[in-house]
Amino acid sequence: MKKRFLAAALGAALGLGMYAAPADAHGVYYANRVDQTALVLGEGPLDNAYDPACVKRIDAYDVNFRPTSVKRVNGDKNITIVPGENLGVTATFFDYGYFAKTTDGKVIPTRDFSKIKNLKSVTYAYKYNVHYWNALVKPSKISDVAIQIVPEVNPLTLRRGDTLKLRIYKDGAPYANAPVIADVLGDLTTETEADGNGYITVRVANNGLNVIGVEVGFPTDNPKVTKKIFSSLSFILPAE
Repeated sequence: MKKRFLAAALGAALGLGMYAAPADAHGVYYANRVDQTALVLGEGPLDNAYDPACVKRIDAYDVNFRPTSVKRVNGDKNITIVPGENLGVTATFFDYGYFAKTTDGKVIPTRDFSKIKNLKSVTYAYKYNVHYWNALVKPSKISDVAIQIVPEVNPLTLRRGDTLKLRIYKDGAPYANAPVIADVLGDLTTETEADGNGYITVRVANNGLNVIGVEVGFPTDNPKVTKKIFSSLSFILPAE
């Protein structure tokens, strides 16, 4: 996958997953797992365990896009939620922490990388997810989601193979030429650029779970540290 490193200064961070895997291309999204609605940390078809403390916030909105709440259940290696009947959209904020890479190829999850020998680079990984739960919701931007994928129509009104127009935003403004992964689950390595106004049209890839992603790396005040954001839009279509 192509990696993008754009000029922007984003702050340092909190949190580190005790089960941390390499940070590249891992997104978070909701999926049905053993009769529960789980927040998945995944890359393509693979899922990873994580420390529930990585999940900093879950902002919930009802079908009228008014703030509401959702029940969160912390497990040993992930979290689950209990969606209410009136749940429309959730925005999830996930702090995956720091990953140090050495010149011999090792990846070490750690907050303190100052004493690591042969240090090559450090990635600080932060992830966002916006999930649509109800077809009655009219799409809208959500505050505090630094990079956001906003659908023009509610994706739950579509079916596999339909086209879905999206607009990508960064810090609330249209994100020109944003790199979009149209099918995180099935075609992780293919990116397509949004246009100069942040618009892109994709095809709905799947019956069931769909995950669309944007992954971008940003420089920080420390020349060895990159802040990598993976933001996803997810939704689950009924089987046809």
